[in-house]
Amino acid sequence: MRVLFICHAEDMHDLYDYLGNESSGLTAQGWEQADLLATWLRAHELIDALISDNLLQCRLTAQRVGQAMGLPVTVFRELPSCTAAPAEAESRGMNGRTLMPSAAEVAVSSLTEEEALLMAALDKLFAEHWGTTLAVVTCNPNIVTLLRVLTGPGRVDLRIDHTSITEICFVNGKWRVNYVNRISHLTAPVVTPRNAREEVAHTPEELEDLSTVVRVYNRVAMNDLNQKREDDHQRIRHLLNFAKLPADLRILDIGTGIGLLPLLLAEDGAKQVVGIDISPEMLEQAEYLRLSRPNEASSRTTYRLAPAHALPFRDEQFDAVTCRLVLNHARRPERIIKEIVRVLRPGGILVLAELLGVDNPVKRATQNAIEERRNAAHVAARGAEQYNKLLTDAGLQIEAKETVTFERGLDEWLAIYHTDRADAAVVREMIEAGLETDAAGINARRQGGTLVFDQRMVYVRAVKPGTRTAA
Repeated sequence: MRVLFICHAEDMHDLYDYLGNESSGLTAQGWEQADLLATWLRAHELIDALISDNLLQCRLTAQRVGQAMGLPVTVFRELPSCTAAPAEAESRGMNGRTLMPSAAEVAVSSLTEEEALLMAALDKLFAEHWGTTLAVVTCNPNIVTLLRVLTGPGRVDLRIDHTSITEICFVNGKWRVNYVNRISHLTAPVVTPRNAREEVAHTPEELEDLSTVVRVYNRVAMNDLNQKREDDHQRIRHLLNFAKLPADLRILDIGTGIGLLPLLLAEDGAKQVVGIDISPEMLEQAEYLRLSRPNEASSRTTYRLAPAHALPFRDEQFDAVTCRLVLNHARRPERIIKEIVRVLRPGGILVLAELLGVDNPVKRATQNAIEERRNAAHVAARGAEQYNKLLTDAGLQIEAKETVTFERGLDEWLAIYHTDRADAAVVREMIEAGLETDAAGINARRQGGTLVFDQRMVYVRAVKPGTRTAA
């Protein structure tokens, strides 16, 4: 029996201890730690079963590992979640392999109720997985408690770092601690994973696009987002009025950004909402917003680090998917739509909101050039028929469409993405040069001393054929 105890990645309470709820999502650094951990484990460990305790930061860390290794995550709710109330625990025998000390040993070690609770839970877990290599993602106090019970009282200050690995194994009738607080990137032989899901191949252009998206939105997230939150709130409400999603759905939000759309969906009655993004900084902002709204709806919302074209979810897992302002960043948007169709249940709903390119191809090229100068992650605003074809080619049936127009002030539009001065000056020159001819098809004009223009978007509600069944 070999067991890897993995401490979860950095969570929001490591930075914001005033937020109140001990179960929280990961920080931007935490997502990066979890990604490094998952990559290392995929290359260096053969794990038979992956277990997490019930804390959100543990589940998210374990899910990232499972995603990389092709392993399901089992939440073992009997493991104490670090702050769990003590309870009576009884030793569960494992033919001499139990972690619980004997009666004589208990008298010497004087286990606290919390220690006894943890050890009894681990005994039960190990009995269910005896003879395997087991990975358990849990919190720092649980790992420290385990080590202190196994090694006896002493003066050693045990340090457990985020995503560090502590290994114990059962050899010759005794438990042995092999190592403590091992950092995941240490050199080790490379192995071929047993169950790893085939990696999605990327072209060099796609890899560059993903890198640019992360860079741009990490930068956006590190600035004052109050104006963006207010702006997004109005526009998301407008989209939800169009979508008319039923209550009690399990929903995936792709490209969640600051995480407002999942929270509003939950407040409107969604059963569960998962928001994904590839920007760790944006996910930190999203989790901060969730923890700042301590209500029942926020408890039904979680966020995960994942790319839109390789969703870490099983087939037909969601009743609805929302995808807002994502496809304009993709050279191959059909890959994203294909993944959306895969995770939707039969009868499931896709709600798409995208930048709409003007019909005139010359003007659309100018429009895209302006967008790219403002946001380096922008690839293309497409025409309405292009979006229709993307969806119908993937087998979706379009139920409703709407074209909407928002008036945007140039200064606030540039400020949201913190466009640097040189690029902002080029954008202003391009718009001013086309005022008389409407060269970009965006109806740019002056209102007093302010430049304003029309930003057009297309809303689409599409359905995956079939009859939706209960989750």
